[in-house]
Amino acid sequence: MKKSLAFLCMLLGLFLIGSLNGYHFTSAKAIPGDVIKVRSLAIGEFGQAVLFEDRTNQSFGVAEIEKRYGFLYRYQGGSSGYSIEQGKPFQASGIGDRHAFLVAIKTADHSKIKYIVLGNHIEGITPSDHYELSLQDVKENRAAYHVKEVKDGYALFVLDDYTEDTWTIRAFDKDGKLIADKLLGAEPRYIN
Repeated sequence: MKKSLAFLCMLLGLFLIGSLNGYHFTSAKAIPGDVIKVRSLAIGEFGQAVLFEDRTNQSFGVAEIEKRYGFLYRYQGGSSGYSIEQGKPFQASGIGDRHAFLVAIKTADHSKIKYIVLGNHIEGITPSDHYELSLQDVKENRAAYHVKEVKDGYALFVLDDYTEDTWTIRAFDKDGKLIADKLLGAEPRYIN
């Protein structure tokens, strides 16, 4: 009887160790590396989108974290190692799968960027085109955009899926004036 109980306990222990492999008690610990969680947003019932800073190389990224049993977290993938190039207004990092499309944006130090907007309602804009757009125009076309206020230099979005429009990024100042953009396929730039 004792041998059977010991064998059962050993089997249960092996099962638990195997099933918990890769799980952590905090979402930040689940992300590979020496990271600090900046902010997170829920991805439905599935888990969390975590915007993080990597202390090793002073970069940032975004990770998809699965939540299990209400208190365990497991890394499901992410993008990392992003930093702002000199002279650029912001840098974006994104990842998508069947659960969601995650976008993390970091603004340049001492930036006047107050709002980040994903989306587009203006057809056919190329990086060489001059165009006008204000935050008021965005509000009037609300269905075509996702808006976040920049906090501590970051914005985080959790969207249903990737589209060309959700990878069109614009930055506005506190007065609603367009000051920077990143059109699909182009680099982030300041708008004069």
